[in-house]
Amino acid sequence: VSTQSTGSKKWVGIDAFPRVFGHHSSPQEDIVTKLDSQTGASLKLTLINPAGRFWLLVAGGGASVIYTDTVCDLGFGEDLGNYGEYSGNPTDDDTYKYTCAVLSVATRLDEVNPHVGRCLLIGGGVANFTDVRATFKGIIRALLEYAKPLQDAGFHLYVRRGGPNYEAALQLMKGIEAGLGVPVSVFGPETPMTRVVHLAADTIKANSN
Repeated sequence: VSTQSTGSKKWVGIDAFPRVFGHHSSPQEDIVTKLDSQTGASLKLTLINPAGRFWLLVAGGGASVIYTDTVCDLGFGEDLGNYGEYSGNPTDDDTYKYTCAVLSVATRLDEVNPHVGRCLLIGGGVANFTDVRATFKGIIRALLEYAKPLQDAGFHLYVRRGGPNYEAALQLMKGIEAGLGVPVSVFGPETPMTRVVHLAADTIKANSN
């Protein structure tokens, strides 16, 4: 009897792995979980600290680990708002809905998160087949809808990406800076992801003084 046939019987009726013990899903996480189940792409979101000043909108599991590890290594682990990733060539509508879910909590400005002066790290490594321009179009649509909350929370966007159509994607992102009303710094694959996180950390430090 093959391992596949015996193992498959044990997984019948199990649609998803449970979350970490003690973790209660937020509405935003539930939205992304539902989106993930409805698309062939991968969309993941875990909220860590609703009062965070570092927020991630990262493409790819590997990139999300690099960004997260670097944020923590620089001493800002307690300021990390979320962990997650989008990958698998999601549509622009997928990334639009995913971005809205992240921004709805990242831009929160109240007694839970009163911090003004935050960073949003967008993008990731060099894509193999994902159309970077298409995914960025969805992200940009969501960013523009959240322009006022982004301004109120004092966000600085750091965008780094490579892959198919990445140059056009970065131009699109830089092109919305004036209309968005917050700083947008863009970088291609020639700039290491760790360097981008260092720049974002410098911004957080400056806003803390």
